[in-house]
Amino acid sequence: MLLSDKARSLALPMLLCSEEDVEGNHSTSSGKIGDKELFYIMSRGFDEKAAMKLMVRAKFNKILDSIKNDELKNEIIYEIDKRLD
Repeated sequence: MLLSDKARSLALPMLLCSEEDVEGNHSTSSGKIGDKELFYIMSRGFDEKAAMKLMVRAKFNKILDSIKNDELKNEIIYEIDKRLD
């Protein structure tokens, strides 16, 4: 997720393998928050900043849920919120 107009992402897919009968799959995506998704959340009563914050936090929730250290988890949440304010 690109949170800055100055941020850039360059994905270079690569498969290094010496086997002949290999099937590989990989996917990733990056980019800005979609206008349609942002509009949808805002149509539910959120202002733009709150809608963006909600969407970014939702993207991080799966990762945050896997962190057992509450202090570290709270520090990450604080940094996310600080960068979005």
